[in-house]
Amino acid sequence: MSNGMQRRSTRRNAAPNRFIFVGNAVPQNSNPPAEYDRQNFTDNEIVSSKYTALNFLPKNLFEQFRRIANFYFLCIAIIQIVSDSPTSPITSILPLIFVVIVTAVKQGYEDFLRHLNDRQVNEQLIDVVRNGELQKVKSKNIVVGDVLRIEDDDSFPCDLVLLSSSYAEGKCYLTTANLDGETNYKMKSCPKLTRDFNDAQKLDRLRAHIECQQPNVNLYQFVGTLTVYANRIVPEDSSELLRHQNTDIDAGGVTSLGLDNLLLRGARLKDTEYVYGCAVYTGQDTKLGLNSLLTNNKFSTVEKSMNYFLLAFLVLLIVEIALCTMQKYLYQPQLTDAFYLGALPPTTFGRVMQDVASFLIIFNYVIPISLYVTLEMQKFLGTIFFVWDDDLYCPVAEERALCNTSDLNEELGQVEYLLTDKTGTLTENCMEFRQCSIFGFKYVEDDSVLMRATDNSAIHLERVEEFESEIEDFFITLALCHTVTITGKNKNKNKFKVSRASAVVEPDGFENAAFQFHRGDYDYQASSPDEKALAEACQRLDVVYCGETNDICKIMYHGEERLYRRLHILEFDSDRKRMSVIVQFPDESIWLLCKGAESTVLPRCVFGPIPETESHIKDYAMMGLRTLAIAVRPITPEYYEEITIQLDKARQALSNREEEVSKVCDIIESEMTLLGATGVEDQLQDGVPETLESLRAAGIKVWVLTGDKLETAVNIAHSCGHFKRGMELLILSDPEKTEETLDELEKRVNDRNDCHFGMVVDGQSLAVALKHHRDMFGDIAKRCEAVVCCRMSPIQKAEVVKLVKGFPGKPITAAIGDGANDVSMIQEAHIGLGLMGKEGRQAVRCADFAFARFRFLRKVLLVHGHWYYWRVSTLVQYFFYKNIAFITPVVFFTVHSAYSTQPVYDAFFLTFYNILFTSLPILIYGLFEQNFTAPQLLEHLHLYKDIAKNARMSWGQFFKWNLLGLWHAVVLYFGCYLLWQSDSAFFGTGITLDYWSFGTLIYHAVIFVVSIKLIIESRYWTALFVFSILISILGFIGLTFLYSGIVIESLENEHMLFVYVTLLSSGPSWLFTLFAVGTALLPDILVAIWETYSVGGGVLVNKKHTPEQILRKKLDRTFSLLSQTRVGKLGISKWRKSSSTKRPAQQTSYEPRRDSNTQMHYEPRPNSNVQVHEVVWRNSETQVPRPDSSNVQVHFEPQRNSNVLVPEEPRRNSKVQVHINPQRDSNVQEPEQPRRNSNAQMNEKPRRDSEVQVHFEPQRDNKVQADEELCRDSNVQVHFEPRHDSNVRVPEEPRRNSNVQEPEKPQRNSNIRVINEASRRDSSIQMNEGLRRDSDVQVHEEPLRRDSNSSESQSEGPLEV
Repeated sequence: MSNGMQRRSTRRNAAPNRFIFVGNAVPQNSNPPAEYDRQNFTDNEIVSSKYTALNFLPKNLFEQFRRIANFYFLCIAIIQIVSDSPTSPITSILPLIFVVIVTAVKQGYEDFLRHLNDRQVNEQLIDVVRNGELQKVKSKNIVVGDVLRIEDDDSFPCDLVLLSSSYAEGKCYLTTANLDGETNYKMKSCPKLTRDFNDAQKLDRLRAHIECQQPNVNLYQFVGTLTVYANRIVPEDSSELLRHQNTDIDAGGVTSLGLDNLLLRGARLKDTEYVYGCAVYTGQDTKLGLNSLLTNNKFSTVEKSMNYFLLAFLVLLIVEIALCTMQKYLYQPQLTDAFYLGALPPTTFGRVMQDVASFLIIFNYVIPISLYVTLEMQKFLGTIFFVWDDDLYCPVAEERALCNTSDLNEELGQVEYLLTDKTGTLTENCMEFRQCSIFGFKYVEDDSVLMRATDNSAIHLERVEEFESEIEDFFITLALCHTVTITGKNKNKNKFKVSRASAVVEPDGFENAAFQFHRGDYDYQASSPDEKALAEACQRLDVVYCGETNDICKIMYHGEERLYRRLHILEFDSDRKRMSVIVQFPDESIWLLCKGAESTVLPRCVFGPIPETESHIKDYAMMGLRTLAIAVRPITPEYYEEITIQLDKARQALSNREEEVSKVCDIIESEMTLLGATGVEDQLQDGVPETLESLRAAGIKVWVLTGDKLETAVNIAHSCGHFKRGMELLILSDPEKTEETLDELEKRVNDRNDCHFGMVVDGQSLAVALKHHRDMFGDIAKRCEAVVCCRMSPIQKAEVVKLVKGFPGKPITAAIGDGANDVSMIQEAHIGLGLMGKEGRQAVRCADFAFARFRFLRKVLLVHGHWYYWRVSTLVQYFFYKNIAFITPVVFFTVHSAYSTQPVYDAFFLTFYNILFTSLPILIYGLFEQNFTAPQLLEHLHLYKDIAKNARMSWGQFFKWNLLGLWHAVVLYFGCYLLWQSDSAFFGTGITLDYWSFGTLIYHAVIFVVSIKLIIESRYWTALFVFSILISILGFIGLTFLYSGIVIESLENEHMLFVYVTLLSSGPSWLFTLFAVGTALLPDILVAIWETYSVGGGVLVNKKHTPEQILRKKLDRTFSLLSQTRVGKLGISKWRKSSSTKRPAQQTSYEPRRDSNTQMHYEPRPNSNVQVHEVVWRNSETQVPRPDSSNVQVHFEPQRNSNVLVPEEPRRNSKVQVHINPQRDSNVQEPEQPRRNSNAQMNEKPRRDSEVQVHFEPQRDNKVQADEELCRDSNVQVHFEPRHDSNVRVPEEPRRNSNVQEPEKPQRNSNIRVINEASRRDSSIQMNEGLRRDSDVQVHEEPLRRDSNSSESQSEGPLEV
């Protein structure tokens, strides 16, 4: 395949253009270019698979062993085979085979699925015009030049140039969901020269050729020409029907081909009976095929750090081998007296190399062979949880989050700069027409009625009863200057589809029988939401665009039908920032209608109210509206002929077509008359301000890159909270004074270090700054808290991302957008985030992660990003740690065995340590670990900063993990060594253990230590995680038991017979395991405790729920229960006598009524421990007490439209919260004193040991019974007082003539919960007070029955502390 691609590349360099005969029919006397050879075109067979049955094994093995780790272990296995290895080669070969097989099976299965998809596509039957009839041909047999017939709802098998359609106007509709994800309809049109070739016989007689550019990956570019020969369908035997049907085009001609004429493979035909097209690109040459070959070469920061760690371990391995080899030959003379070793061999080069190889073999296990495969599995499976997250599901769009790559999961937790688009990303991209400026006057649409503003503020409006000529011209221009199509649920196919038999064409060409106008039936679709909003606004104002047929546009102007001929469309592009149409009006006059950004339209206008319109545009921008300028120009017939020739010439250019067309458009779009401007509103998405504030608090700097004008961008930045109040803005907007402005801004930033800066820069100034003052601009921008770049082109967005990536420290960048113009910056950033917006789904297709709403970014980065990074970083560090703990005893034993290269472990243990005994727990950890819960991460935003800059993969963390691993190895090896040194008996019979038992016991302890170590590191013990730990330990014990109990000759395990069984039956072995594991893990436990209380500012330790406080609360509760049991109060209801029927006290919690206007006021007693801090409420002159260092927190939450004022924030360190919810718009007032005829009674009962005294006063004439509980020795008094302007007075004592009963004396040491029955159900005052869950005080209110006129005593119910 690579050779074929190389051959095609060579041909493309030799032939810049592709030459194709339509239908592969070569006309007589034609002179094709010398390089024409259709046999060299790629066939249409789709091959997305990488392997075949023959090349799978060699190709897959080659790709796998390109990895350094796999190649390293392959070399180790070869050395073991060819040398006198101290261990069996199976110890390296078996793990390597396991990793290779797992990877090969995964890749083979994925490729098998590709084969199935390819076969389904390649075997599809397609109608092809051959020999004047339609033949069924397999898709893979289609060749370049074939003419295909595609029917409704079929997909295109290759890239086609549209020749004709079932529509009389030669158009078709399609969707490109498989290409860019867009589900809205797109309209394509065929060249006028081939519009009438609509059946197989006609097409068989067509003689034409297409010359187009060679295949390229750009989905949004196609340049070509179509040449139709003079005798295309009029040979000698042609029919009279064809001869006379369209004699005006029998002479042939040349026309340009563009993207509007290209049908891409993968797109699907919609609402069109059939189309005919000529294949121009097939197979891998199609745009879809070329795009599928693109690969993403992004690498995460963790992977880069991991490679450095691997390099460090390789250096360590080399050092160990060198030292041990040198020490062996230095120590060798001391072994001459060791008679049991026999004669020592002579020292030769070969002997030294053998020893080097032997040391390499026994030390090589320090490199974790299964690290890569485990990491890939963890990342791949981790993305499933990202997609499954219901918090990232948008019910409106019915879209879940997407993950297009699993290589960058952990990078979500490292973002330092976020570069975001505005339109459709921060805003809804759901445009709504609001205002317009017409000939210097402001107009506002109000409920589908046009209103004229009588002043510049547009506050005072008057209805426009009749459209004047200026208004008519303005809205006619809006209704015609667009590329809107009529589609959607209200679309009637027959409304736009015209057969040749039924179409009636009058001599003037304006009659169109296809139109059947019904106002409100039209559902518009447009590539730009602005165009759709303007077309819908015109429809609401009764200037209705009814569609276009045969270039005839129909407008219903206040019920009057008008027909306009569309002559040319000058498409919008990002450089011109405007689009125009040339239209012939019913009076035969020709006009250029233009709309676009005011920065490009106003300079080209010479007539009209330019100053007034420019002022209105600035006003609209300050309101946050998107603005477009509208202009027109009359064109004479002579000038029209001239520009038509220039346009056709430019559009037929095969090289630099866009530049040539743009030059002609610049000439045409000049000397225009300005009609006015439009203001379209694009509202912010929900949650944008909160999300931006959270990201800022998490240490992420946000840059907004938008194409809007400067004023609009600044206004939106203020409204969404991107620019904060008090922030000083640095504005760079004059490209001619860029250097002077940058010098001034740099001086301001340096002189005012204590100020918060925001920066605004426009596209032209940015281009100059990036080209000539890149370092100065970057230094100023990185010191700003918020940056807005406006009037940006797509390439400039990518340049800004590249600038930020080059800042000192190489910060991690993320780019988020929703449109095709954001693709460049999404691909340039470290992490690309796509938003499923209304500008298509090109961004989603090119992004690494995608979701539907901007507010989801908060959880994506702060929760999922944090978890992903924590899991992956721990997984990598743990792999290196466990291999250090495992292999270091081998180094120690080498020293004690006189460097004999004898391993301390059996081959069985060496083989399965990484791939079996320690692999499952860390994989489960990597999938489910949550060091902090999602609410904790969203509440404590600084936690994201703690892991920034790859903090968990720093060299300090690397040495911490491996020093702990070294400590574990020292404890286990030397502990076991001391146990063996005394040659102590392990059994009562005096039996001692041998060398193999020594290594087995160390290995046994290592498995326990590394498994429990992971338990210590984990802060989220799921059942699956605990099960994986148990299954690993028990699995190791069971397999080792079987291995040492059965002799297998092929494994040569005779020396291990009953070794492990003997160890398990020995008490000292289990005692050593217990002692060694505890001693080894003691530092880990201390480190874990320290991190728990220090990491993240002690978030994991809720200071209100420390173990000491929890124990204290439990003891207090127990003591209180025992105390009340002695006095017979536990579970016993005690009733006072009452004239009403006795009933149990029902605990009811309810909110105050909506009509309540009650205001609450708290005042402490003079000797109270509560300190009151005066805080001025928002928009109020009244000062309200607020706790300062008190243990009581008072929190107010008023209802909507309430007159109650609320303090902004409660104190965080408060331990008690009193929560008051007053009602909406209440007319209830609290009197200072109860009325004399009040039937209310107030009973107060204290708690024991209560620190709170609650005092409530009822209203006058209110049939309310209040039950209050007081305590004599309370340190806190809570007192309610009304406002000064209230008619309610609350006295401390009732009047003499009041029916209120005074409270009883409080009991001491009471812990009884306070229950207040403050009002009846028909009472006009209701209060709802609640405390926090961790509060020692609970205040609860219950209403009395309507017929209760006497006092009732509350039951002293179960205690709650």
